[in-house]
Amino acid sequence: MTTSSSGKTAGPQHIDEETLDVAIGWHLRLKDESATAQDQLDFKVWLARCDRHTTAYQEAIHLWEETEAPARLLWLAQDQRRPAQKPRSQRITSNHRRWAAAAVLMLTILLSFELWHDPGRMDRWMADISTSSGQSQQALLEDGSSLFLDGNSALDVTLDDTQRVLTLRRGRMWINVAHDPQRPLQLTAGDAFISVLGTHFAVSRFHSRVTITVEEGQVAVRDTHHNQVLLNAGQQLTVLNGELKEVHTIDPRLVLAWKEGRIIFDQAGIDDIAEQLERSLAGRVLFDAQDFADLSFSGSFPTGRPETLIDTLKNAPAIKAHRLPGDVIWLRSTSTG
Repeated sequence: MTTSSSGKTAGPQHIDEETLDVAIGWHLRLKDESATAQDQLDFKVWLARCDRHTTAYQEAIHLWEETEAPARLLWLAQDQRRPAQKPRSQRITSNHRRWAAAAVLMLTILLSFELWHDPGRMDRWMADISTSSGQSQQALLEDGSSLFLDGNSALDVTLDDTQRVLTLRRGRMWINVAHDPQRPLQLTAGDAFISVLGTHFAVSRFHSRVTITVEEGQVAVRDTHHNQVLLNAGQQLTVLNGELKEVHTIDPRLVLAWKEGRIIFDQAGIDDIAEQLERSLAGRVLFDAQDFADLSFSGSFPTGRPETLIDTLKNAPAIKAHRLPGDVIWLRSTSTG
C-alpha cells in the first residue's frame, strides 16, 4: 500500500509504458538546471491528477537511481568517440544536460529496442557462421579445418583456390587449421591480423581487445602498426587498441577449458568477467574499468549456467552485479559506493 502526495491511498497498480515515460520526463525536467517555477507547478498538477501518476513517478525515481551511473558510462563511452567540435567551456556547461539526455535515451532503449538489447544481432545476421548468446556451434570447413564457435559469436568465411580468409566479427572461436602451404590461413579479428599454415589456436574479440591463444603449432600475429610476433604452443597474446601487448606463457588446458564446458578465471580482470557474461547471456554488461583496476577474480564455473557466476559476483566483497531493465547487467565496484 502506498500513499500519494494528494493524501489518497492506492493499492498495487500496473504502470503502462506511456505513463512511465511521462514520469521519467518530469523527473529529468525537474533535475535540469533550466527548470522553471511554472514547471514545478505543472508537475504538481500532473502528479495530483491520479494515484497512477504518483506510482509511476516513484518508479521513475527508482529507475533513475538504478541507471544513473551506467547511463553516465554509456554517455562517456560514446562521447570519447566523437571529435571535439566545441570549446571545452561550452562542453562543460552542457555536460549535465547531455548525459541526462543519454539517461533518457538509455531508459527508452532498455524498454523498447531489441537491437540495443542484443548488439550482436547485426553481426550475426551478416556473418556466414554465427551463434546466439549461451549457444555454441562446431563446423567443418571445405578445406578440412574444424572450428568451434562460442556463444554470441559471428564469423565470415572466404575459401577458394587461392586463399583462405576468416574474419571474426565478434565473440570467440577455436580452430584446427588444415595444413596447406599454398594457402596460408589469414584471420582478422578487429585490429589483429593472424597468419597460419596449420595449428590449433583460439581467438576472442571483445570490444577493442583481441586475445590469441596457441594450443599447438605456431601463428604470426600483426597489429595495425605492422609490428609482428610469432606465438608458439602454450603462449597467449593480447592486441589492445591495435597494439601488441606482452606475450604470456599459459596452460592451454585451463585457458581453453571453455571448449569443454567450463570457464576458469585465474586472477581475471573486469574485462574477462564482462566478456564471459555477454557471451553467455543476452543483453549488455556495463562497467567502469577504472573502478576495477586492482580487481583479481578467480573461480571455475560451468559455461551453461551463467547465473552461478552472477550469484558469485553478488556475494563478492569488491564487486556487485545489478540487473537493470532491458537485459542489462551493471557491474559496480563496492569501493565507489
